[in-house]
Amino acid sequence: MKTRLLTALLSSLLLFIPAMAQTGGVPVVPAAEALEQPAPPKPLTPFAQAAVDTQKAFLAALDKGDADYVKNAVADDFVVIGTNGDMGTKAELLEYVHPHENKGPAPILYDFQVVQLSDTAAVVTYKSATPHGGIDRYQHLSDTWVKVGDQWKLKFEQTTLNLWSAHDL
Repeated sequence: MKTRLLTALLSSLLLFIPAMAQTGGVPVVPAAEALEQPAPPKPLTPFAQAAVDTQKAFLAALDKGDADYVKNAVADDFVVIGTNGDMGTKAELLEYVHPHENKGPAPILYDFQVVQLSDTAAVVTYKSATPHGGIDRYQHLSDTWVKVGDQWKLKFEQTTLNLWSAHDL
């Protein structure tokens, strides 16, 4: 009797699961629709948009080699932590800011996001893909900006190399 009951239960269970999967009652792949069509990014607040605009203007000045702009935008007590963990200062950053004639391909900058710390401080994070010697190097960058008077000043930057993507060939 117990064997018949167990066999009947297992048989009905084996028939129930495929029937539910076909009808959509049990999702075969959770959140598959969300993966196919991710939600569009939320629009930036005016504060966040100002921070992103400041970041992009700074990056453009670096790209052009505009040392005066960079010197004015970076705080005197600026600290940078590079991909290798070494720390640098404003003076060291300024040593590398000069117009380049043959720079090679420009990095692709994307996925700008802002974490508002206060009414006068924000962390702007973004990603960078740079073609380098046949492989793309991907980095995550975080810059901390502080508003002094009516001007934003860069206080801190940390760059993290995304090793899995740089060596995933």
